Amino acid sequence: MLEYIYYVLLIIAIAVFIKGLKEKIDFVNSGRPGSEPRTNNKLRRLGYVVKDAFFLIRLMKREKKMGIGHFLVLLGFIILFIDIFVLLICATLIPDSFRAKYEIFGITVSGYEIFNHSMGLSAIIFFVGLLYMAINRYILKPSRFARKYDNAGDDSLVLLLLLFAAIFGWLVDDVFRTAPDYVFRIPVIGYKLTIPSDVLVNVFWFAHAVAILALLALIPQTKLMHILAAPIAIFTRTERKPGVLRPTPQTEDYVGMVKRSDLTRRDLLASLACMRCGRCQDNCPAFNSKTSLSPMFLVQNIRHIDKILKDELPIAKPYEVVLEEDGGEAEEPLLLDNVLDMHAIWACTTCRACMEMCPVYIEQMDMIIEMRRGIIESGETPPDIRDFLTNIQKQKNPWGEGKFKRDQWTKKSEVPVPTVKDNPEFEWLWFVGCAHSFDNRNIPVTAKLAKILKDIGVNYAILGRDEGCCGNDVRRVGEEGLFQLLKEENVGQFEKFGVKRIIATSPHCFNTLKNEYEGYDVKFILEVIYDAIKDGRLKLKKPINKTVTFHDPCYLGRYNGLYELPREILKSIPGLKLVEMPRNRNRSFCCGAGGGNLVREYPGQFRPNNLRAKEAADTGAEILAVACPFCMIMLEDGVKSEKLEQKITVMDVIELVYESAYGA
Repeated sequence: MLEYIYYVLLIIAIAVFIKGLKEKIDFVNSGRPGSEPRTNNKLRRLGYVVKDAFFLIRLMKREKKMGIGHFLVLLGFIILFIDIFVLLICATLIPDSFRAKYEIFGITVSGYEIFNHSMGLSAIIFFVGLLYMAINRYILKPSRFARKYDNAGDDSLVLLLLLFAAIFGWLVDDVFRTAPDYVFRIPVIGYKLTIPSDVLVNVFWFAHAVAILALLALIPQTKLMHILAAPIAIFTRTERKPGVLRPTPQTEDYVGMVKRSDLTRRDLLASLACMRCGRCQDNCPAFNSKTSLSPMFLVQNIRHIDKILKDELPIAKPYEVVLEEDGGEAEEPLLLDNVLDMHAIWACTTCRACMEMCPVYIEQMDMIIEMRRGIIESGETPPDIRDFLTNIQKQKNPWGEGKFKRDQWTKKSEVPVPTVKDNPEFEWLWFVGCAHSFDNRNIPVTAKLAKILKDIGVNYAILGRDEGCCGNDVRRVGEEGLFQLLKEENVGQFEKFGVKRIIATSPHCFNTLKNEYEGYDVKFILEVIYDAIKDGRLKLKKPINKTVTFHDPCYLGRYNGLYELPREILKSIPGLKLVEMPRNRNRSFCCGAGGGNLVREYPGQFRPNNLRAKEAADTGAEILAVACPFCMIMLEDGVKSEKLEQKITVMDVIELVYESAYGA
């Protein structure tokens, strides 16, 4: 009887699964095509899948303990699947040979027994992995689970069904099936109820089967969908360099992600691949600052966008009236306030931590920047962002300082600073950047750098007043038109003076000149300094007997992979002791300046720069070393806001090099 019930349930489960899967395929196909290739280089992309979907290398590198837990679940599942498949085929086609006894290494055993015991072992492996993840989520409770997504009701259900399936399967195969008859006696109100072991086998087998069938039916409707979607998301990961933004579609009707129809197929697929692990928000400065932004909530809201728009989920539902092909009108749902609110969109610092930490290569930051483009094009730019863009458009710097002041820092240099007109035979153009030209705290760093460049024999020149803003943060604010204008103006200057090689002082300038301008050999200033230290042109003589911790700038580290360069320079300074903050290198916690937040009041309950300043002070370091002018501004302000001036001082790596080289 149980067999017939099982087959009926199996048919129902398969039907529900197929229906749900078709709905998800239709959901993905409802997006617009992307603007970059996602399926080329198929062999290389299959390598990504093997590495990151099956061996979980990306997850292991970022969180080894949970990587092991997930690997145990995956390993147990794969072994179990193989065992069931072999048992089914062999027991049907060669039952006698499969059950025949053979001697292997002095042990008499049948093929059936080998695979049956293997099933028991795989169930234990599977169970241990699940138990580890359950303990982590419900007992250890990492910070990423502190703010739960409201529509994540399937988390516990899925975990319980998986645990029940593993436990019941193990009980059937390794306990009850091998137990002698009539040994299980349960005391019931004064007398013992005896249950035959074969009855227990049937009961628990059926419970095991029901749990498995329920999981099968629920895959498309729950987070289990990531089992199918994650390998595809990994296969279709972008092959752009981290410093290059998603290309803008060359269509007249696209002005950014404004409406439901602006979402790409890859974005919709990625929302299904998201398993709500929370690693993105755990490393997000906006989330940690208690703003309304959570990269995970963004992706999950996209996953549930159609339910949200049908009033099935409790989120605001604004619409826009659009014309249809037949000339009629329809309501097109907007993404703003359906997937993210206005504060969340502008709280993003474009630090790329969410994309760096995601095990399945979801592009949360790119989606936010595309939404910003839509807001700017629709004329709804917040006043402080509008002022930021206006200052850059008119004066070529974020603060709105007169552009004629761009070269006034040279008056504070103790050595002459040649311009492209003074030194037309220059080899390197030194692109000084806005912060190093205008900001009072960073100008002394620029002046020290001028002396270092002269003394190590770099044949350079600057553009002076003809230098403009590089446009890195303009583009990440979402103002693509202004970025293209700035780029065109700068390239015009480069062509006018025959610029081929560029030294950038700011990681922001370095990123965009290297990755978003074409045809130039671009070096970051610390690369030039390190080469001079290695070949003896710059000698670091004076010991600096201080404990120093280094803050990785997002645009130097996560965007361009230069993690060890500043550390090698610091280690070259005699007497200096380098200590690390808990969050360093690709896990570095953003100072909060990127994405236009340098010159605006940050919207969170806390400020990222304050959080980072406290983290630096907690290391016991006397100096917080930075390699970015934005980080200098933000972290020095964070130190002052937290009243940590007596504990720690913020200094640029260049200042420490200068002090060791020149004794002052």
